Amino acid sequence: MRRLIAVTALALGLIYGCAQGALWQFDRYQVRHANNELIRTNTTLTSIGESDLEKLPSTQIAWRTIALSGNFLPEKQILIRNRYHEGKYGFGVLTLFESTQGKKYWVDRGWVIAGKDAMTPPVVQPVTTETVEIKSYVRIENLESQIRGSVFDLPGKNASQLERWNKDQAVASEPFFFDLISSSNAAFTPAVPTALPELSDGPHLAYSFQWVLFIFLVIFAWYLVIREDRGNQSTKL
Repeated sequence: MRRLIAVTALALGLIYGCAQGALWQFDRYQVRHANNELIRTNTTLTSIGESDLEKLPSTQIAWRTIALSGNFLPEKQILIRNRYHEGKYGFGVLTLFESTQGKKYWVDRGWVIAGKDAMTPPVVQPVTTETVEIKSYVRIENLESQIRGSVFDLPGKNASQLERWNKDQAVASEPFFFDLISSSNAAFTPAVPTALPELSDGPHLAYSFQWVLFIFLVIFAWYLVIREDRGNQSTKL
């Protein structure tokens, strides 16, 4: 009897854990699928202006194109490691942009190839402080962080990338950043713009089904133990 109680408790614990895993993976699938649909829809809509960033809800802003006038601040620039293009290692170039309304935004100016060695800096397209109009995709970090979320992450455990960028350059930016598409000064247009995300739902739905399969396997194993225990009891009688 003790063995049966212990096995039953273990089986129930495993079933509960597998159910939680299935639900979490299914939730990840739903979030990612919704984000992909958002990207598909919003990238086809007309451009918005800077004033729309405060007027429209985040789901109507994310991945929309925006036309913005202002100037780059070349002294506020960050190289983002581990960016690849066509299998080649390089960096993302992030430069602060100040709009004509006096607001500051981080602008991802695309990819540049790494130098020949760790001591050689990459060649970055220079920008000046002249007033230009840029066309970009709007990125909203708190919306996209749902896609990058992990079951092991704790709220507030890690600073957002915007917070890290601002801290690194001692600035305060708006809660949006942009992927640069083009500029009224063609010299500022990125040679390799940051690509749109791959619109794949990923393996989350398959993983969810795997967890459900594990539940059935646990139940089957539980059944086998119970059957064996009853068989042993019948033999004794």
